Amino acid sequence: MKNTSPSAPVPDEFPEHRSGKQLKIDAARVRRQLQVLTVDARQGRTSEIIDQMRDRQDRAPARFALPFDRYPVTDLAGRSTYVLVARGQLVVEMDSAGPGADPRQVLRALGYRPWKRDVPSPERRTGVPERRRIGVPERRIGVYEGRKRPQELAGDVRKLAEMGITAAPHLVVPLGHIIKGDDYPYATAALGEFSPETGGKSGVPAVRVAVIDTGITPEDRTDNWLDAIVRRADNTEFLDVLPVTDGRAGDGRLDWSAGHGSFAAGIVQRVAPRCEVRAYRFTRSDGLGTDKEAAEAMLRAVEEAAADGVRLIINASIGTPAVDGVPPLALQSTVREIAERFPEVLIVASAGNNGSADPMYPAAFDGVVAVGALTEDLLPAPFSSHGDWVDCSCVGLGVVATFVTGTLPPVPDPVVADYSFPANSWAVWSGTSFSAPQISGMVARACVDDPGLTPRDALDALLAGRRTIPGYGRVLRVLPGTPV
Repeated sequence: MKNTSPSAPVPDEFPEHRSGKQLKIDAARVRRQLQVLTVDARQGRTSEIIDQMRDRQDRAPARFALPFDRYPVTDLAGRSTYVLVARGQLVVEMDSAGPGADPRQVLRALGYRPWKRDVPSPERRTGVPERRRIGVPERRIGVYEGRKRPQELAGDVRKLAEMGITAAPHLVVPLGHIIKGDDYPYATAALGEFSPETGGKSGVPAVRVAVIDTGITPEDRTDNWLDAIVRRADNTEFLDVLPVTDGRAGDGRLDWSAGHGSFAAGIVQRVAPRCEVRAYRFTRSDGLGTDKEAAEAMLRAVEEAAADGVRLIINASIGTPAVDGVPPLALQSTVREIAERFPEVLIVASAGNNGSADPMYPAAFDGVVAVGALTEDLLPAPFSSHGDWVDCSCVGLGVVATFVTGTLPPVPDPVVADYSFPANSWAVWSGTSFSAPQISGMVARACVDDPGLTPRDALDALLAGRRTIPGYGRVLRVLPGTPV
């Protein structure tokens, strides 16, 4: 387990609000989610969805699109699989070159140019003037693009390595097993109106959970849930923007992964109703974002928290494996930078839904809290990634939280009939993505009650004395799941 530090305990029990009848309905739907996450993901269905997504992205306008390719890799068990990479792009550690090697010249000679979204500007994407930023990572990261197929990217990575230049394909950082596929969420019973707890200590410094995800719903809910989360043009979810037909965005269906960020934010708000939740969107359409974009979102969250003087927990319900032993370089550099300059910031990340011991990042980075998933009876969820790099686990099967308005499936499905979510929706969903925000929320809850408590101290108190499941870390019960 990765190092944490000591403090005081916080409560960890939340009652079940669903009726027996609703639980039976939800159980059938959660069984389907479990089937998708453990069996269908390995029997071709995920590949079909990726083909659909790739076609959508290839046809999408630039403001929504993330063209990608499959990149072959071998997992720890020796099985051939693949990850998704931004088409023709490499991430490069610009200060890693050996003597006499200029990465820019080498990349130019190989047919690459700086990624057009990666060209420096005085205000960059965060809107924070360059002089006020927390500083470049210890090894500057550049993204370069060229007209390259995956096999050519692999060859160029090897050529660069021979010159002492560390590079890797620009990973698409997904929200689930390669992607968050057709383990669709389903509507369930609402919890009731949101009413923040009162009676906290006066003068307590603010506590913020930054949810790095698909953003927050633009819906103005009338039940007050998610209402306090600030909406900006750059953090609201792309709920229905594809396909674009005759200049009109959307087709009346929620896009792939729509609602993921709003669901994660709702979990934090359920667990820690008095903390501030701030949403950061790193994805474009269909829940697709890159290593560099996820890293930028984390940096923005740290910058804003430092400027506002608040204690910060970053929740990252995202993950990707290493490629040929190289983890996502932009996220690696950002995690190191945050640890060095802002050690009081706590990063909590989902362990992933691969059902294997392959480390997933950012969860497996030193200093990041990796959270796995359990069933309602606190046994390992079959889909949860696991290993000695996982710090703790809580229920991730059939979790209930806020959702968005719209219709699923994202494309007509011969097996699943269309169904809709009305205003003020709640849903039941599964995955390690929904375990991590429970831990983030518990840490924030403790910090709200104690002005002298750092997030790392709160985490240590939360985990102290808990029983351990090998490969899944400390076991906690926070929100109830759905018995199946």
